[in-house]
Amino acid sequence: MSNLVKYKCRRLLSTTLPTILCSIIAYPAFAQELDNVELKSTKLSEAVYMLEPVPPLAGNLAVSIGEDGIIMVDDQMMPLTEKVKQAVAKLQKGSIEFLINSHYHYDHAGGNAAFGNEANIVAHTSVRERLKEGREAGTRFIEGTRPREALPVITFDESVSFHWNGEEVEVIHFPDPSHTDGDSVIFFRGSNVIHTGDQYVNLGGFPYIDRDVGGSALGLRNNIARLLELVDDGTRIIPGHGPLASKADLKWYYDLVAESIEYITSEKRAGKSVQAIQSGGLPEKFAGATGFMPANQWIEFVYSSPGS
Repeated sequence: MSNLVKYKCRRLLSTTLPTILCSIIAYPAFAQELDNVELKSTKLSEAVYMLEPVPPLAGNLAVSIGEDGIIMVDDQMMPLTEKVKQAVAKLQKGSIEFLINSHYHYDHAGGNAAFGNEANIVAHTSVRERLKEGREAGTRFIEGTRPREALPVITFDESVSFHWNGEEVEVIHFPDPSHTDGDSVIFFRGSNVIHTGDQYVNLGGFPYIDRDVGGSALGLRNNIARLLELVDDGTRIIPGHGPLASKADLKWYYDLVAESIEYITSEKRAGKSVQAIQSGGLPEKFAGATGFMPANQWIEFVYSSPGS
């Protein structure tokens, strides 16, 4: 990536702002904002902690500690790696044995190169491919190529399990392309804690779909339905961004996604163009979706998804 610009993800924006996920801003300004990020640690079980960046300019992390060592889910981005390392060291000293990437986006896997010399990076097969391509998110690419230590060394197509720190840690790729084409959820079964990556973002709005790698709004809906079957009322849910969530929170998100898809696809099948649907807007019941992705961008994501 150029040293002049970087993406800054619009995590807490109203729907009146531009209909794009990220804006390009001068790198020094963004770096200064990242300097102000603090990592809030929340203990979820004897083994599992959530590390939440405040403000949420990067993704949430999950950390498992115990006699077997440290597993971490995601690593945010390179400017935050020292803060991440310090936060993990406060939980337990020692190297990170395994680093799991929930997907390839720069705000979740952007720190891989800082951890890859000590940790074994694990991810879905397509995550390695996207990182090898030099992608950061969508059409945005780094300059040059990534170092080999930034690439996953263990990949899988459907799922892989760790038996670690007294519990099974299952990394699951649901069948449908979703937020990207390589999303995984990470379920700490004994702790009843799950990290969803960006298939679920707890910021009160519509999700982002990376169509440039085959992401699908309809696939995301299907995968969230599968996720709801996997969790129970006691599951602690770590979203890709935003505060710790419950199954009830996830159900609200699913209803928002599923019902808006139903409305948009019905309008499309009635012959309306995407511009006409955007002009008319979504029904009043969706007015509560006030954060993250603007409604007009979500309409476009749904309209362009195969099968809509």
